[in-house]
Amino acid sequence: MKKLFICLILSFAFFMVSLYSGGNAFSVEIPGKDKEPEEYIIQKGDTLWDISDTKLHDYFLWPKLWNVNPQIDNPDLIYPGTKIIIPTREQLMRMQQPPPPPPVKKLVPVVKKPRKIPVKRITRRYIVKKDLYIASGWISPEFPGRGKILYSPAGRRMVGKGDIVYVELPGGETAASSPSAKLVVADERDGISGKRFFVIRDVKIVKHPVTGEILGHQIRVTGIIDVIGIDNNVPKARVIKSFEDIQTGDSLLPFRKMKPPVVPDTVNTPRISGYIVESHMNSRVLSEGDIVFLDKGMDDGVAVGDTFQVFSELPVERAIGTIQVISLRPSTSAALIQRNSQEIMIGMKWGNK
Repeated sequence: MKKLFICLILSFAFFMVSLYSGGNAFSVEIPGKDKEPEEYIIQKGDTLWDISDTKLHDYFLWPKLWNVNPQIDNPDLIYPGTKIIIPTREQLMRMQQPPPPPPVKKLVPVVKKPRKIPVKRITRRYIVKKDLYIASGWISPEFPGRGKILYSPAGRRMVGKGDIVYVELPGGETAASSPSAKLVVADERDGISGKRFFVIRDVKIVKHPVTGEILGHQIRVTGIIDVIGIDNNVPKARVIKSFEDIQTGDSLLPFRKMKPPVVPDTVNTPRISGYIVESHMNSRVLSEGDIVFLDKGMDDGVAVGDTFQVFSELPVERAIGTIQVISLRPSTSAALIQRNSQEIMIGMKWGNK
């Protein structure tokens, strides 16, 4: 009996060893042993989340399921008819968690700043300064003054910038058009409008130094005024610029903007000649920076910017200076003395050889 019991125990031990070793014909399939992955055709409305729940009983295995199906580019976009492989739960659990998909980089448009092209500033060079250009005046066959400076409240004969003066406006206008008017406007019947005027002076009658011919009135601009109102029925103005002392009796001329001439790109030296007939400030002896008047103008072919030489008097005629034209009249012109090697005088000859 004892021997029988020992044999039964040994037989049971042998059976168990064979069962787990799988080394004989009595080995059986252990639940959970790897199976072949299942093939599945995606249906309309499927998601990896739902497939993971239905097939693997775990929603959260969908990333692993996506990892073993590289034909799916986007887990949120799966299309009916696509074939996928579904391993067993155990197989998926043994897989390493796939790295999370890289974050989608938001494409920010690169806005290129417009390239700044350096702009070369063109510095204008003028032949003469603006104030001297305006003040230099001209020679006119007739005196153009209309209206005049009557007197100053202080009783002075000469006034300057900032001073108040009483004026007679062009056309003889002395009163406002109505008692409530604050500003006297020039008589439009004479073609004049506005409130700003040049103050001009009839300096002298200019005669040609060689022929004695009368060339006209020398006009000089002494300043600029603004009409500001009336006082006891008399127009009142303020001097806003004075080029020299403004005197009572100086005349008025409607204001217009004046710009000095620009230095030309090329030097023009036409074959024209004549004589210096007068100077801006009536000096007899002249030098660099002075303004002179010439006995030739537009009608003779002279142009603004033309350059001429000034010649010494006989017996030896030679170039002693250079002048450049700054303004024109039909038969006369004004020019700036640019340089000189000796004194220039009224009556000297100018031209180009």
